[in-house]
Amino acid sequence: MSKPLITVKNLKILKSDKILLDNLDFTIHESDRIILVGENGSGKTSLMRIIKGIDEADQGTIWKRPNLKIDYLDQNPSKPKTQNLEEFLSQDVEYPDLSKIKDIINQLELSDIRLEKQLSIGEIRKIYIAKSLLNESDILLFDEPTNHIDLPTISWLEDKLLSIKKSMLIVSHDQNFLKKIGTKTYWLYQNELISREGLYDGFYDWAELHIETRKTQSSKIKQKIKSETKWSIEGISARRKRNMGRVRELEKLTKHYESTKITEKRPMDFSLKKTNDSGSNIIELKNVSFAYNSDLKKEIISNFNLKIQKKERLGIIGANGSGKTTLIKMIQGLILPSKGKIKTGENINIKYFDQNKETIDPKLTPWRSLSDEGDHVNFMGQKIHVLSYLKMFLFNEKKSLQSNSSLSGGEKVRLLLAKLFLNDHNFLILDEPTNDLDFYTLNILKDIIKKYDGTVLIISHDRFFLDHTIDKLLVFENDNKITKHEGNFSSYYSKYGLSKVRKIKSTQSVKRNIQKTNKFVNKGPNVKKLSYKEAYALTVLPKEISKLEDKLNLLEKQLNEENLYHNDFNKFNSIISEITKIKDDLSTKEDNWLKLQILNEEINNT
Repeated sequence: MSKPLITVKNLKILKSDKILLDNLDFTIHESDRIILVGENGSGKTSLMRIIKGIDEADQGTIWKRPNLKIDYLDQNPSKPKTQNLEEFLSQDVEYPDLSKIKDIINQLELSDIRLEKQLSIGEIRKIYIAKSLLNESDILLFDEPTNHIDLPTISWLEDKLLSIKKSMLIVSHDQNFLKKIGTKTYWLYQNELISREGLYDGFYDWAELHIETRKTQSSKIKQKIKSETKWSIEGISARRKRNMGRVRELEKLTKHYESTKITEKRPMDFSLKKTNDSGSNIIELKNVSFAYNSDLKKEIISNFNLKIQKKERLGIIGANGSGKTTLIKMIQGLILPSKGKIKTGENINIKYFDQNKETIDPKLTPWRSLSDEGDHVNFMGQKIHVLSYLKMFLFNEKKSLQSNSSLSGGEKVRLLLAKLFLNDHNFLILDEPTNDLDFYTLNILKDIIKKYDGTVLIISHDRFFLDHTIDKLLVFENDNKITKHEGNFSSYYSKYGLSKVRKIKSTQSVKRNIQKTNKFVNKGPNVKKLSYKEAYALTVLPKEISKLEDKLNLLEKQLNEENLYHNDFNKFNSIISEITKIKDDLSTKEDNWLKLQILNEEINNT
């Protein structure tokens, strides 16, 4: 049996004098890959911060194995303060291995990162993922690791986490990610922790059954309370006095009922508002190209044609930095194409959901974000109080009056949704709408979009969400092309995997890597020609790379076989190990080939 690393007893967490979690008992063992689930505000992040030692619990004890090392990936990590990436990644490692650091920088495509410059949220997150994986820790605490990173990186992270022998506690809304990683689930529900052994797949069916069972038990207790209360009121006084034990049991029963009864949230059962119908043609792009600083040699989008028809539901996938957000900015008219034309149809009313939440004023409250001066909002043709409206989005009165700066990531997303539902539109553009959402709210959003009677364009890395909301894909591929695919994400993935979506390293990037590496090695005399071994390798390496790619595609198809993990765990682990080894070999051979190619070009040009 695996050894315990952390044991928690009778843990209580208070927030603003309100019980957030109570009487928690659990143990984290070696090799556990635990999924931590619960609605926004249920205490997931609070629990992680207490386990890490950042915050203290209000009650209870936490035993940790001596010399236990815990690494925590914050949901909103700050930009590294150092200006050297290798230095930052080696900070918490006793004996840093420069080759490992360089390898993970290449795998996460961070070689072009300059820490002194502005970084995207996704780039910052990838840096901290690299740091967590390089640190010599026993337990990884990951709070929303897939937020703001692209599909190729999520796929890479899945393989990496499955290949390392570390315990993990992971919070994520990405259902596909959780199904691949989890071997145990901790569910934070109504102030308590409920544990479930086994794979994450099927968790929500199990949770619904659990809730129904508790409802039945609660109903029986309620009926007994009614019966006992009637006896207490109607019974003869002398008889009651003789049976005070029964009265005390009634008091205990009432307290137990109040603490265990199911508190069901009123579902958000309404539709997005839509204006008068648009024309049949929504947007048409003709031979559109875009490049920053008018440098057409570095086009992000090249000669792209697209026609979006009324009521179409399109998804967009691609690596970070491939041009997805640039495209939707052009569609909205926020930036102009470098070449080509964009034609907008008649009566088009676009509303945009911003992944960076920049439209939320941190100085305002949720109340004032929805109503500048008054106390009411106009929703679905009715005038309702702003507090009643915010309750639909799970904001209580106290939270509605707090500053937006105090809101969690999930609460900010819910506020954006609340604003979106008050607007009229017939063309909805959503840029990563699922980041920071719990599954409850994500499911509601999914169902609302399915019922929406307008046109939808969604950028997302959430495969589950895409499968349930769109029926066409725009794929930003690694050769600067945008292809169109009829069908959802799963139909695309079954045909092509993610090989076309991964970014290919540029020659310039490799040159910079070589220059960096050369700082750590002695430079020899100028090379006048390739050696026999180098010339032979330059010829052979492309064939070896091609064979490895074919083998990798075959193994990835086997890995995606339904129920492989459950039916043949040993085979699953064996395939994961082989995939990891092949990817390492592939990365090494690609780097070697590019180095030789650059060297050959330099020799021929001298």
